[in-house]
Amino acid sequence: MIIEFLGEKRRVPVMCKCRSEEYEKEKEREKQLEKQRRLERLRNYSLMDRDFEKCNFENFIVDENNRKLHHLAQAYCNQWHEMKKESMGFLFWGSPGTGKSYLSFCIANKLLEQLTPVIAISTIALINKIYESYGKYGEEGEVQIINALNNADLLVLDDLGAEHESKSGKEKQIIYSIIDGRIRNKKPMIITTNLTLNQLKQKLTGSDGVTRSYDRLVAMCTPIQVQGQSRRVQEAKRKQEIVARLLQ
Repeated sequence: MIIEFLGEKRRVPVMCKCRSEEYEKEKEREKQLEKQRRLERLRNYSLMDRDFEKCNFENFIVDENNRKLHHLAQAYCNQWHEMKKESMGFLFWGSPGTGKSYLSFCIANKLLEQLTPVIAISTIALINKIYESYGKYGEEGEVQIINALNNADLLVLDDLGAEHESKSGKEKQIIYSIIDGRIRNKKPMIITTNLTLNQLKQKLTGSDGVTRSYDRLVAMCTPIQVQGQSRRVQEAKRKQEIVARLLQ
């Protein structure tokens, strides 16, 4: 191919069509590999338990009790940039086994697939992780973990209120620090709890009788009750039926 450059004509090599197509395919393969590498790094960063990595909308069993919640969760992911801008989150509350955790981790996994930094962890596991850090790093360990929580675009905190409560009230201080940090950074949270809203309010009330943690939490996370039969009980009945058939 002849081109004119600075008044001079020069011959430059031109990539043939087949080589050009192969080059584009290679670029696309490398792009996908890099996406997979980034996704794996994000999954490791997310703190998510391996069992919860399997939670996704493809495996979600929709029924009359969760149909609207399923739609809500998918819409939240599809409109994530707006949700993030509005610091929009949820407080899913209701009886154990109704699918609150599964729903929340479906959202977490969907956003992770979109390469969104997410941390998803149970409150008990988080408190234990912070306590374990004291032995290695002292108080600095707690600061590092809370900073990591603040850096995530979305924090999913599962089973709030189930954590052990010591006489020192340290657990409440940690929870308040987490909630306060997310609010100050205007970053959304999704919380699940088996407690009623009133029970959660009492649980989060400080020794001074002030409900600051609860008040700030519901201001940021819209409370939504998740109802329906316990899936765990249903699964237990199904397995009992299998055992009964085997015994016949």
